[in-house]
Amino acid sequence: MRVLLDTFPFVWLAAEPTKLSRLATETLSDETNDFFLSDSSVLELCLKYNDGSLEMPQAPRDWVEKQRELWQVKALPLRREACYRLSELPYHHDDAIDRILVATALAEGLSILTPDEEIKKYPVTTIW
Repeated sequence: MRVLLDTFPFVWLAAEPTKLSRLATETLSDETNDFFLSDSSVLELCLKYNDGSLEMPQAPRDWVEKQRELWQVKALPLRREACYRLSELPYHHDDAIDRILVATALAEGLSILTPDEEIKKYPVTTIW
């Protein structure tokens, strides 16, 4: 399975794994799955780090890349197709990053590992 990690499940994987659901933990432990972190999640982490709402043991550039490598999570750039998909989505959710993640999942054929109930309103497979 190809799985896009929502921003905070990526953080929890690295720093607070007890916040992950049983199914999320099982999915992340399955070595046959491929995991991805969108550049839009990296943007969200950087914005929260800059405004002081998220503390990290290192600057985002170092911490995110270290955790991606450690957990074998592939980087996923924001592609034009995801931007087009974003413009075609119904507006169920005020969080722009979450809508970009949904559009990315649809464009790339990925499931999303997320606890976010608002994301579940979209026609995308979620895991939690």
